[in-house]
Amino acid sequence: MAAPDIDATEREGRIIVSGHQTDVGEALRSHATEQATRLSAKYFNGAEDITITFSPNSKGAGFGCNVRVHAGRNLFFDGHGEDPRNAYTAFSMALERVAKQLRRQKRALREDKPVNATKEGLL
Repeated sequence: MAAPDIDATEREGRIIVSGHQTDVGEALRSHATEQATRLSAKYFNGAEDITITFSPNSKGAGFGCNVRVHAGRNLFFDGHGEDPRNAYTAFSMALERVAKQLRRQKRALREDKPVNATKEGLL
């Protein structure tokens, strides 16, 4: 029996863009999905889940954005951004915070490899 075809979005994981007490337009939704897909492809060969939630700013005026990335192996990364006028800027701030966490985690995993003892002895 042949395996069912899996499209690219299922392989990369799912990206959920929602609004909490705010309406998320199609342009913002597509922008957030595109940027999250790029981030997901860059680190850890794709994330399992990415949840992006837009909400009113904590002070009541402006926008807030939370980004949560599940990169697998019990790795979760969270970022939050706020901007008094622009939801796109709040999203960019939150995504940059998550990207920084992903970079640091990837670097830590890459540098945690065991040292080759024979190579050390030759130098």
